[in-house]
Amino acid sequence: MKLKHLTFLAVAVAFTLNAYAATKPPKGFRALFNGKDLSGWTGLNPHRIAKLSGEKREANLAQQKEEFAKHWTVENGELVNDGHGPYANTVGEFGDMEFMLEYKTVAKADSGIYLRYTPQVQIWDSGQAFDPERPTRKPHLGSGGLFNNAPGSPGRDPMQHADASFGEWNQFFIRQIGGHTWVWLNGKLVADGVMHNYWDRSKPLRAKGPIMLQTHGGEIRWRNIFVREIGKAEGKKLLAEARVARQSLAGSLSLHASFDKGLDADYSRGDRSSYVRGKQLTRAVPTADVVVDPKGGKFGGALHFTKKNRFRPAYKHPGILNYNDKSWNATVSVWLRLTPDEDLEPGYCDPIQIVGDSSKNGFIFLEWSKDHSPRYFRYAIRPRMDIWNPDNLGWEQVKKRPMVQLSRAPFSRDKWTHVAFTLENVNGKKPKGSLYMNGRPQGTIENWDLSFEWNPAQVFLVLGASYVGHLDELAVFDRVLTAEEVGTVYRLKDGVRDLYTGH
Repeated sequence: MKLKHLTFLAVAVAFTLNAYAATKPPKGFRALFNGKDLSGWTGLNPHRIAKLSGEKREANLAQQKEEFAKHWTVENGELVNDGHGPYANTVGEFGDMEFMLEYKTVAKADSGIYLRYTPQVQIWDSGQAFDPERPTRKPHLGSGGLFNNAPGSPGRDPMQHADASFGEWNQFFIRQIGGHTWVWLNGKLVADGVMHNYWDRSKPLRAKGPIMLQTHGGEIRWRNIFVREIGKAEGKKLLAEARVARQSLAGSLSLHASFDKGLDADYSRGDRSSYVRGKQLTRAVPTADVVVDPKGGKFGGALHFTKKNRFRPAYKHPGILNYNDKSWNATVSVWLRLTPDEDLEPGYCDPIQIVGDSSKNGFIFLEWSKDHSPRYFRYAIRPRMDIWNPDNLGWEQVKKRPMVQLSRAPFSRDKWTHVAFTLENVNGKKPKGSLYMNGRPQGTIENWDLSFEWNPAQVFLVLGASYVGHLDELAVFDRVLTAEEVGTVYRLKDGVRDLYTGH
């Protein structure tokens, strides 16, 4: 499925792939590395001079220039660093631009590309395991993220894993306009966000600066290093195109978990990792009761909750749900397969919850009721308890509740059912939420004060609370989808992956 709104993204990707078909710069680009010697480059690690001034600074700069040629060489048209010494800096400075190169590195590498003198587009050995003692370092998520941005901010972690098999060449295409940075790795968009000013967080990114190729303890090779500078008029046009693309289905997607291979999301504007909540967050891995069924999904694999249990995979809020206390908008989409009255065990069952620090401060869920036959299927947006339940009654005792309730819903273990729900202006004026099944509207929650008091740091999307059945193709969008767009998601031939791969 080729989607028109991918134009802004697809042009850059196509350009990238075409550029690497030859060693000559594509039209409009020029080479920064001649493939023969170190002309046009000098050595500098900016961290080594950050606190120096006067003669000490000048002496250090001279020392780094001398060290440069000892650690950087040219072999077979490749710029090679031995893992030590200062960084390779372009002699010239760049502002708005498109920049492309290829790199190949070694095991346990940690490197990157500085833009405008600022760290950095990250390069990892993505085969490294996540270390819970260093929770902000996530090499397993892949390369290309804006690593020195604040944790949880857009672009900080790569949106999808795009690293080539280890030992193969990787291809970067980077677009920088103002403070905004887009990074494509091997043809996949992995970062889309404002690069933070590492040197002074209170100020925006500097207008111009050198490009730096970082060295960090392991050999790395670079080749086909090309740049194209972008003028003001073109930059303004590209930013306008980016804003349009951001409002498309693809641009609004903030999370996609296919469950083809595991619990981590395939694509995310925040942290792709799946967690288990507790006193301390731990990485979620399949259990004996919650397994990845590699062929049991609507599209490929799926999660299978084989029996009622306490294991509940969860995804962190920043960049995914975009909860805020002014006007919160989002859409959640998922496929479910079960026969509720036969498969579910006694008690409430919530295949999806959105939770905060306390259910008294707000609680959102899909659920099957516990005592009805057939069991009701519901979508509920419960705001602060003093709004919907001031008398502190049981859920079933409250006569008027902020929910959509279906006495009969088309679920079966023999076929997949698509469910989507929206959150519109929650915490704002005229809030509401709508439920869709198989692309069709089922009801709306409205004429309620839907005010929450969540701590944003404690907001999670949680799966499988007492659920028994299959769950597939979880997706979150950062705005309210129209009924037509929900129908488009329902009809995607190969699932949500169609949106960001353009297949």
